[in-house]
Amino acid sequence: MLDTLPHYFYSIIDPPNKDELLYALERNTKLHKEQECSWSEGCSIQFERLDLEEDFHSLFAPSLSQFFQEIQIDARNLKIQLHEIWRNTYQRNYFQEVHDHLPLHLSGVVFLTDEQQGDGQFFFYHKHYSEVSKEWRDVGLFGDRKFVRAKRGRVLLFPSHMLHGVSIHKSDNMRRTVAFNLIFDTSVTLKNSI
Repeated sequence: MLDTLPHYFYSIIDPPNKDELLYALERNTKLHKEQECSWSEGCSIQFERLDLEEDFHSLFAPSLSQFFQEIQIDARNLKIQLHEIWRNTYQRNYFQEVHDHLPLHLSGVVFLTDEQQGDGQFFFYHKHYSEVSKEWRDVGLFGDRKFVRAKRGRVLLFPSHMLHGVSIHKSDNMRRTVAFNLIFDTSVTLKNSI
């Protein structure tokens, strides 16, 4: 299902290979030898970098295919590559600050748990919210955040320039996700697939 924000877009996908994807991301992964990461300093999160030697590309291929069909782009010549992948665990009071994933091209999240009452929530931050007039804010057309409800097995894909974060996790439930970044050949002239 394709959804939009002013100036942005994202897609929530129910992958046809959901069971295989979940098994690979939860149980059948090796950790990367380097676990340090500078971006984790601005948040409170437990993360594990996953080893890129695993064949993640084939696991994400059905979701990527659906994403590019939805935005009507023929992506066969993009040479899409997985740049990095990591697993996140949120406990009480954990959160992820507002950030983007530039200079990468496409980012994604696989939700490993269903959202429950009090859980931290993934959101997109509307950086142009200050440009929305008071009248439109008063009628509730736009807000500064667009929340995406976590559902186990769903894949969320969005351009890496979009600001996003996770609100404070206020429950004792474990919230788990896998996040990843992709790069592709930007020198390719794309044509609409329709």
